[in-house]
Amino acid sequence: MSDHKQQLEAAMLAFNEAERREFMLPTATRWLGLDGPTYLLGDVRVRTFFEDIHGRHWVDAYLAVESLTGIGRPDSGHMEMYRQLAIDMDEARDLWVFADTRGRWNAVMAPVDQLARRWGYPPPVRLPDGNWARGWLDLPDRTDEQELAWIAHGGNPLQTYRGGGLL
Repeated sequence: MSDHKQQLEAAMLAFNEAERREFMLPTATRWLGLDGPTYLLGDVRVRTFFEDIHGRHWVDAYLAVESLTGIGRPDSGHMEMYRQLAIDMDEARDLWVFADTRGRWNAVMAPVDQLARRWGYPPPVRLPDGNWARGWLDLPDRTDEQELAWIAHGGNPLQTYRGGGLL
């Protein structure tokens, strides 16, 4: 690996760690990593990345919006409506993440139960460990169905995109 690539990866890791620390202090959360619990929120799977002192799991609402609306489907304003509902939540907090697949990404983090309530959904259901849900390493231009089909045929985002160690 070239010296420039190592410097870039070290900078990305330092950025993500600093952003997480800045997020965790005011929210009283702890980092669960990229394989935190998965929930069924409405009819989409969502990955949680943090847990607060009350045992609530926090999800990136913008990733949930991506899964909810599906890439390539006519938007008809729904994507922006769900984004706005997430941003307007009292507990919503920004977390900047840098990943090879997305570049600099503004994650809007919120407790998964609060997001369900805000979107008018029933309480989210925790899925068994090992279930896939959209994460920061998944390609933003693929639908959940495309990503699940790729994984079913042996695809692995952590091995393919090699950015997991930088988050």
